[in-house]
Amino acid sequence: MKQVLQHRIDSTFAHYDVDGNGVIELADIYALANRLLRAFGEPASSERGSELVDAYDRFWEMLVDHCDADRDGKIGPEEYRAAMMEAFVDHGPFDADFLEIVQSLLDLADTNGDGRVDADEFGVLLKARGLSEEECGMAFAHLDTDGDGAISVQEYVAAVRDYYTNPAEDTPGSWLYPTSLQLT
Repeated sequence: MKQVLQHRIDSTFAHYDVDGNGVIELADIYALANRLLRAFGEPASSERGSELVDAYDRFWEMLVDHCDADRDGKIGPEEYRAAMMEAFVDHGPFDADFLEIVQSLLDLADTNGDGRVDADEFGVLLKARGLSEEECGMAFAHLDTDGDGAISVQEYVAAVRDYYTNPAEDTPGSWLYPTSLQLT
């Protein structure tokens, strides 16, 4: 059980460490934001683009506040792992900040402005994370827990919490990063 959850935490650390230098830094967070902006064809200078960059700034501040134990402006794997265990397993302080960041992310994904993130829109988000077309479809089917054809903030946040706390392999959270299920 613990091995699966630790593997998931380590997988997301690797996702956030965009340049692969062994630590998460502000430049990594901006690289992720830029990857999403490119995937959605949204310039950083647009209102939606600016909101996403602001959300990622807040995400960085949240990570530093909760993860950067030695306050060096870099988050190492051990710092990240300890903070994720506290935040999600022990229900720590991420909830309020995290909801706002997820809302900004899903607002960007809602490219047609209908207030919903459908399968195609969510697929763009997941492809920007490196998932295949097939994985995107499977992930959407599992994350749309109410079957309404859209991913809500509540469904997404519940899946994130599930990803970090439930080691089972066929839960909504296990589909956020389907390829990360394979233990190496």
